Amino acid sequence: MDILIEQEVELHQYEIRQSKTDIERLIHPSFVEVGKSGTSYDFDSIIEMMEGEEPSSTRIHSQRYECIHLEPSVQLLRYESALVSEFGEVSDFAKRCSIWVFTGTCWQLKYHQGTPCSPFELEHN
Repeated sequence: MDILIEQEVELHQYEIRQSKTDIERLIHPSFVEVGKSGTSYDFDSIIEMMEGEEPSSTRIHSQRYECIHLEPSVQLLRYESALVSEFGEVSDFAKRCSIWVFTGTCWQLKYHQGTPCSPFELEHN
């Protein structure tokens, strides 16, 4: 589902992560995350973490999206991600999964997990 990939990529953008309106549109109030570090977050703690972020020239690269239909209104989105510095250095490789739910008006992220993985080749989107 293209909309889920678009919304996932939106959440990778600093400007979106700093907008309370966008965060409330994209993230479900009962959101839970198990981060790549093993740290757990809920809606309030993820908002607090994002509010503390600083602008960076490092970007998140994501690829190989796969959408798995769990229920008509529940979708599992799997993909790979890595950080790419302004100098092209690649680090923090991870496999990620997100569960998106349709609330009747929009899709919202309800669960996210990142797991460190071995380096992989970056595909150019």
